[in-house]
Amino acid sequence: MQEAERPGRPSEDAERPGRPSEDADRRGRRPDTADAGRQDATDAGRPDAAEAGQRERRAIAQLLRFYRPGAGRWLPSTGAAWQLALAIEAVITAYARTRDPAYRDALTAWLRRHHARRSRFFDDDGWYVNAWLRAYAVTGDEAFLTAARAGFADLIVGWDDTCGGGLWWNRDRRYKNAITTGLFLLAAARLAQARPDDPTYGQWARRAWEWFDAVGLVNRDNLVNDGLENCRNNGGTTWTYNQGIVISALVELGRLTGSRVYLDRAHTIATTATAHLVHPNSAILREPNEPDCNQDQQIFKGILAQGLGRLCRADPTRSVGHLAVLTANADAVWHHARDRRDRFGLSWAGPPARVTPATHASATLLLGEVALTLATDAR
Repeated sequence: MQEAERPGRPSEDAERPGRPSEDADRRGRRPDTADAGRQDATDAGRPDAAEAGQRERRAIAQLLRFYRPGAGRWLPSTGAAWQLALAIEAVITAYARTRDPAYRDALTAWLRRHHARRSRFFDDDGWYVNAWLRAYAVTGDEAFLTAARAGFADLIVGWDDTCGGGLWWNRDRRYKNAITTGLFLLAAARLAQARPDDPTYGQWARRAWEWFDAVGLVNRDNLVNDGLENCRNNGGTTWTYNQGIVISALVELGRLTGSRVYLDRAHTIATTATAHLVHPNSAILREPNEPDCNQDQQIFKGILAQGLGRLCRADPTRSVGHLAVLTANADAVWHHARDRRDRFGLSWAGPPARVTPATHASATLLLGEVALTLATDAR
């Protein structure tokens, strides 16, 4: 991506999992309208775990059709290189629930091709570090952890004392933003749990959060702005993905430390995000500039869905409302944002309109979080 195209935060050989058998009958759809799926989440019907799983499998099958294994990039070329890490995360989520060996083979092949991937953007590299850490947590394969540790070591060079700490967005060192340090924080907290024998990871996790909180990237409304100007919150757009990454990071900090303080902050941000970053009079998530989203922004909502799903599984008793929001969005996506080929467009309220790898991956992340969370509840 060229810097001008990015929102101020601003390409793997893989065997494709065999296409799962589709549902015998597709559910009938309501008419595609701009108001589709706009209902109070507490009134939304909740799909059962089996139905949620079928939705995810069909979405994953289409997601993998967007990828050209031999070239190691998206087809068509409308998916940014960093977004492949989130496609990998979608497959990891599916594997965590199904243990489908074809998904496992795809993850191994992706690791083989991309384990040493680096770019001029520290945030881009942070997505891959976190994908490898999730793969390690789900598979137990040390090769994923090795790749993640090497990637994290290369992220550390982006941290300096300007503004008291934090990572630069890229190697030009002109902008510090929420997403880059958020990804670093998430990775550090995960590494601290994966390697408790190495105290430096936990130290980095605590240091990163202390800086993030002190510098004021979370505003008075409990939403995360984009970044800093003159070492202060720049009041930039409250992109959904910033909320999602910070929620995920706080969940991992809670696991690492055993302190509910971090979960409390995660719940506050989640509740605020799902009240404000939605379509009017609705629980359906919406990017602040939607429908005018660029290539990067098209995947953002799925990252917020990841954060919400992780919070639901970490603290289910207090997450009933968050799960209701997720299932309402999953229903809206399935019935109103899906085209006849099981591909998903930008607006989760529908209609599908133009589909890209990023819009489809975003919805697949959502459907995967719902499927995994409901499967966990059913156990």
